[in-house]
Amino acid sequence: MISVAVRVETECGTCRMPMPVNTLAREVGCQSCGRPTAIEGELWQALLRDPVYEGPKMLPNEGRQSSLRKLSAAYTRRGPCCQGCEKEISVTSIVAVRGQALLRCDRCATQTWVRTVPTEFAGALPNITHVVGEDPDPLVMEPANAAEAATFPCPQCGSPVAFDGVNRAYTCRFCSANVHVPDDFVYRGRRKVVADWFLIFHPSIADSAPAPQAVAAGLFDWEEPPVAAVDSEGNVYCAAKQSHWYYDENNEVTEKKGNVLWSLDSSLKVRWLRRDRSDAARFMCCIEDKLLVIGTASSSPLWLDSKTGTPVESSGAASPARGVELSGAGPLACDRDGSLLVLKVSRLRRIAANGAEVALWAKGAPEDHADEVRHWDWDEPVDRPVEIRGSVDVLHCGPDGSLYMLKELWPDVLVRLDADGRTVYRVELPDQAPGEEHQVLGTDLRGNAYVLRASQLVRVSATGAQSVVLTAERDALPRSKMSIAVCPDGSFWLFGEEGLAWKFEPGGKLLFASEKEPRPRKPTHDDLVQRKANAAAEAYMAQAERARVVAAENFRMAEELVSASIEWKRRVDKIGWVVGALVLVVLVLFLLWLFVGRAQP
Repeated sequence: MISVAVRVETECGTCRMPMPVNTLAREVGCQSCGRPTAIEGELWQALLRDPVYEGPKMLPNEGRQSSLRKLSAAYTRRGPCCQGCEKEISVTSIVAVRGQALLRCDRCATQTWVRTVPTEFAGALPNITHVVGEDPDPLVMEPANAAEAATFPCPQCGSPVAFDGVNRAYTCRFCSANVHVPDDFVYRGRRKVVADWFLIFHPSIADSAPAPQAVAAGLFDWEEPPVAAVDSEGNVYCAAKQSHWYYDENNEVTEKKGNVLWSLDSSLKVRWLRRDRSDAARFMCCIEDKLLVIGTASSSPLWLDSKTGTPVESSGAASPARGVELSGAGPLACDRDGSLLVLKVSRLRRIAANGAEVALWAKGAPEDHADEVRHWDWDEPVDRPVEIRGSVDVLHCGPDGSLYMLKELWPDVLVRLDADGRTVYRVELPDQAPGEEHQVLGTDLRGNAYVLRASQLVRVSATGAQSVVLTAERDALPRSKMSIAVCPDGSFWLFGEEGLAWKFEPGGKLLFASEKEPRPRKPTHDDLVQRKANAAAEAYMAQAERARVVAAENFRMAEELVSASIEWKRRVDKIGWVVGALVLVVLVLFLLWLFVGRAQP
């Protein structure tokens, strides 16, 4: 089962304090000021898009980050664990939860809240079945699990003083000193630490995932057409190069490339997925229950169990690539007996299962007969086994041991040789060859060969009769850069650029198209650069806004100071006039008193 640990944090819109978001909810309360912060469903969907769609593609313990507005999310590909002791929680106990439940850790007794995805968030979390490790709903918590009262040390005697997180003034019960709890300690006591909670993916994403879900999970994610192969049961194997842009630890836009290898069965169910391939695949083929993968570099061939995708030791028919250096070889083909056909130094060679080079044909002439060793004549192939020298553009071995060789001439020529090296047919193909070198040839059990052309898919019967299966004018397929993989029953896969893939029935009826399935849009280099520039611009605007607010506040205070000065001067002047008037009145009265006193006898 795939799970992704998510850690979300934001900033309270009221007190501006960091606020962990440890619960998937439309409203989260701030532990500092108590004010709620709304997070709409669309915001959750946009924030969790990367964990939901990129999570299944990540390597174990690989971490990434995403942000949206004031919300930031860090997510890591790892299993759900107890928040107390980090012991992994069993998948069985999680899957058994219907609705919600508290799972108690048998090591540390910590309880972990598990619930199925709420209906209101089902659209934002496709392919997610459970959410594990959120801050639990208080209604489902047992009273015994209530947090103990916080304490603050008395500055006088050091004894613990209990406080409720609301009141600030207390009296120490030991020394009767007045204790004031500071704001920082109150907030620290009330604020929760940001913690991981886990998104649990549906088991089908890792085991037996339908192809549409595989598209949503990011399996159909490549730029160039992948290398593909099909086994006798119709299971398809795909090796693709993937890349994505992300911010590194220095917040620089960096491209990360990888090679993914996965398998779908005939009913479009995902069988397995491997992401630890260091070398890009050049060639793949199935031999019984093993898958041979030859890389583009000089690394050793990789042998996988075709049922599980796990590496296996090469044995028996699992060693044909060891007898020849493949780094400079031309086209490759793998025969039904496990031998490898390699065009090396303008000569077609057969490498047996034990790694030794053997005769090209079982009934062919030995190489010391010079009269039997000649260049292959594309114009007049002979009806007898001969050594093939010269150039070949495409090689392919059919299920019956036939060898198909395609040469780009004018027109292009397709030759089929039986298992003994005798010519079955030589046909000239219509239309032009595709412009890029990809897999353009495949065969089914009936001996039909399917050849990709520039604007047509041509089917050549076992006797050489040709028919057109798809045309670009009518079906919009094939396109310029494509590869093909043909199933034994005649159904076939077409792989294009940018993660496009189609599967058709033997008659050409479309069964599946990855382009019709919803998929997340991959951020490009320009997107991340623009996002970084936008973040810088927002930070600059926020800083400018803060500076504007500070300037406005300073201006307001200056205006108030000036107004206060003017008012003070006005009052002083008023008081001066009043005092002056009083002095004048007193002086007049004094003069009148003197005048009246002198006037009396």
